[in-house]
Parts: sequence; structure tokens; C-alpha cells
Amino acid sequence: MRSQALPILCYHKCGPADREGRRLNVEPRRLAAHARFFLRRGAEFVTAGHLADRWPDRGVCLTFDDGYASTIQNGFGALEVLGVRASVYVVTELVGSSADWEGGDGAPLAGWDELLDAHRRGFEIGCHTATHARMDGLDPEAQRREVLGALETLRGRGIEARSFCHPYGRYDSATLEILQGAGVPIGLALGKRPALPTDPRLELPRIVLAYSDGVAMLLYKMVLRPRLRQASGAAKRPTKAVAAATAGEQRWVLDLGPCLPS
Repeated sequence: MRSQALPILCYHKCGPADREGRRLNVEPRRLAAHARFFLRRGAEFVTAGHLADRWPDRGVCLTFDDGYASTIQNGFGALEVLGVRASVYVVTELVGSSADWEGGDGAPLAGWDELLDAHRRGFEIGCHTATHARMDGLDPEAQRREVLGALETLRGRGIEARSFCHPYGRYDSATLEILQGAGVPIGLALGKRPALPTDPRLELPRIVLAYSDGVAMLLYKMVLRPRLRQASGAAKRPTKAVAAATAGEQRWVLDLGPCLPS
């Protein structure tokens, strides 16, 4: 039986380096190369919210944190040409302004018109709190305001968020209780391995992709790095889970074909 290991990939900005910089950015051509890699191998692209209903046998999920304008303007266009959809996580009190948590001016964030248009085109709009607060540094009441306030804002725009992205990948037991009570079925954290159907649905690990990560580095992060962490004893998750995830991801390597896309 297959492990059904599912790479949930984490991106942020998407645009030319001379405009967006390299930090937290992937250029559109590289994003498209990642998507084509999976398409050529028959992967099913799913949005994060759909994982509440069904876990695909051979799937991949692309997620974008923070709701940057460059994601909507460049990234979604590059994916749409390929017939691919993704999930984006917005900070509701800062929509249409800038990522002030970055320090300085911060990169521009998409406005509601752009986000709602993407939603109509099949992209998922998920919740990333009201202010991009680090949840495990807040008391339960403050966390509740961050989550419920953001969900209510989205609902007022006609969006019923089915997934939540933990800012900075940080959360605690209160965060999970609040999400469960609010009826949010999927929560995304950060990790260094593919997700498994046995993982808690509010704590699904994602693999972060950086500016210089081509397809070879994508494969390293999906397959080889988890095995190295397992061998060194550095894996934070139980060894059995890491082994199952990497065993399932071998199928991406075994059918690489004659060459890798650039």
C-alpha cells in the first residue's frame, strides 16, 4: 500500500528578482518549472482546503503565505496557464497595504478586488490571522481575536475559509482548540518532509521553497533531506512518519524520465 505522501509546498512572493528581491521570492519561471515537474508525472494538484474531504493518492499542494500582490499578479498567472490552482493565505487587517511585519516599508499585499477575482478563478483564499501575529506568543483570548476576527472578515467578503496557515509556523494547544471550535478543518505549519494522511489535519507540515530552489533542490527537500535527517536522528517527527513520507516520495524520483525540467 502506498503511503500517500503529499508534498505541500510553501512559497511567499513571486516576481522578478530585480523587483521583489530574493528573500521569500520565487521567480515565475521557476514556479512554473516546479508545477511542470509534477504535471509531467501525473500529479493531481489540490488546494489545501480540499484535503478535508479527500487525500489524493498522488497529489501535490501549492501554498502561498501572506497574500503578496506579486503572488496574485505573477504567480497565479504562471500557474493558471498550466491549469494549476493553489492556496493563498491572507492577513485580513493588512489586505491592500504592506507586510509591516517584515520591517521597513514591507512588500505590497494584494487588495480585496485582486483576491476575490482569484477566488472566482478557482484559487483558494485561506486565513493567516488578522495581523500576522505569532500565535504561541499570545494568550488564548488574543489568539481567539486573531483567528475569529480574520475568519469573520473573510466571511464578510463571501469567503468561507477552509484552511488556516500558522504565521511563522508557530502555534500551541490553544491555537488548535480555537481552530477546531471555529470549524476550520485544515491547518498548515512548517516542516521538512511531505505530509501524510495520518498527520493531524491542523498541523500539516509544509516544505519551504527558496529563490534558488530549482527542480533538483525541490527533489532534495522532498526526498533526500528527510532521509538524511532520519539517519542523523535530527527529525522532530517520529522516525516512522519520516520514513513513511520519504518512502512514498520515492515515486517522484523513480519516474523522473530522461531529464529534469529547468
